[in-house]
Amino acid sequence: MARVRKKSWQQKVKIVQNSFLRSSQDLSFARLFYENLFFLNPVIKDYFSNTDFPHQEKALMRGLEFLIAFLDQTDENARRQILRIATSHSASGMKIHPHQYYYWIEALIMTVKKLDKDWYQDQEYYWREVITFPTSFIISQYFNK
Repeated sequence: MARVRKKSWQQKVKIVQNSFLRSSQDLSFARLFYENLFFLNPVIKDYFSNTDFPHQEKALMRGLEFLIAFLDQTDENARRQILRIATSHSASGMKIHPHQYYYWIEALIMTVKKLDKDWYQDQEYYWREVITFPTSFIISQYFNK
């Protein structure tokens, strides 16, 4: 008999937020994320050829904090920051093509799955569903100026 997932959006968001809080306490989070990202698509590493990685890792963690805060749509600063990130990653910015976000999501889930000490299988479904919301918004801004 198949299990039924009957969680509300807010419950899923809370599960993902708590999972992020647990996993992001590990100081290797950003390094592991980039290892996973470059493993999944080595071409992405070219985007980072002249990158100061200690700074980039801090920027990633701060961006993820905004992304997680964006999920429940109550944090106006998070909304502004996600729009800023979307603009900076767009065709008129760093040109991070929308198809690259597939690898980004996969790397994020791989990272959290490894570092969240309370990880359980259904969380992967919640992460995928919940993280698609802000990621889709970022992708939608790719051609906006």
